[in-house]
Amino acid sequence: MRVIGIDPGTTTTGWGIVESEGNRLQHIADGCIRTQTGASLPDRLGKIFHELTRIMNTYQPHQAVVEEIFVSQNVQSALKLGHARGVAIAAANQYGVPIHEYTALQIKK
Repeated sequence: MRVIGIDPGTTTTGWGIVESEGNRLQHIADGCIRTQTGASLPDRLGKIFHELTRIMNTYQPHQAVVEEIFVSQNVQSALKLGHARGVAIAAANQYGVPIHEYTALQIKK
């Protein structure tokens, strides 16, 4: 079973792929998708979508895991994170893999 984990953000979106074999997990690949600070939000989201789609086509995960939104006092940051999450979920959905959402604490475990 190969799983892609996605930590969405409009400036930097992190991703990692692990494969399970029995009780063992093996690191396959990881990286960051960085967008230009001065770029428009649609351009940033487009780049994230394009890159995640490319990554999924390359590594062919069986499932995707996306971090849930953590709402703090900065509503604008939460909204931007929501856009990045939506793009990550759309990319995984387009690829056809089941998508699971977990809190940051659950993912770190």
